[in-house]
Amino acid sequence: MYAEKALEQGWLGKLSMIRCRLAHNGGVIYEGEDRGWLPERFFRKEQTGGGALIDLGAHPIYLMNRLAGEAEALYARLQQQESDQVDDTAVVTVEYTSGALGVIETSFLSHGSPFQLELYGTEGTLLAEEGEVKIKSMHVNENNWTLMDEPMTDKPRPLDQWVQAIKEQKQPSITKDDFIKLTLINEASVRSHQEGRRIIINKMLTK
Repeated sequence: MYAEKALEQGWLGKLSMIRCRLAHNGGVIYEGEDRGWLPERFFRKEQTGGGALIDLGAHPIYLMNRLAGEAEALYARLQQQESDQVDDTAVVTVEYTSGALGVIETSFLSHGSPFQLELYGTEGTLLAEEGEVKIKSMHVNENNWTLMDEPMTDKPRPLDQWVQAIKEQKQPSITKDDFIKLTLINEASVRSHQEGRRIIINKMLTK
């Protein structure tokens, strides 16, 4: 929500790059253990349909879709380092119609990895890590690094929106379009990895 506000207010200028990383160590087998803490089903393609990208990567995907807009093309690498069925580490580079570039990173093999969201623009930078958000902008606090800590309460939490949609027929801010675009990035990423090439989103939709 802080990132949305920064973009809406023009504090970052024109967005040039966005990066989001969400990873954990659930697939790491430490000495003296037979397996990591992530349940075995997460590594079975028949049960999950995919690995780290379809699971953890979903969160960076929908955030970046919301913030950067329409995706035009992408190139993805879904790495199998420890698993023989699904990706346990993945990186996706996304090209947006605005001209901005995006980097999605995720992994089941990353000890101590904090959640990170980074937005870089022509007039400012926003960095979010583990619940702390700071901005450096030509339009904020005389271009000094500033902690964004004022309450952001204009939207209910997603779970509350879901309940309101059921009980009161209120339209949530998260829509069917969010899920379609999320699935599209996932499907295009798998194809990019399998075919070893850049995937143009519109061409994929017509096939």
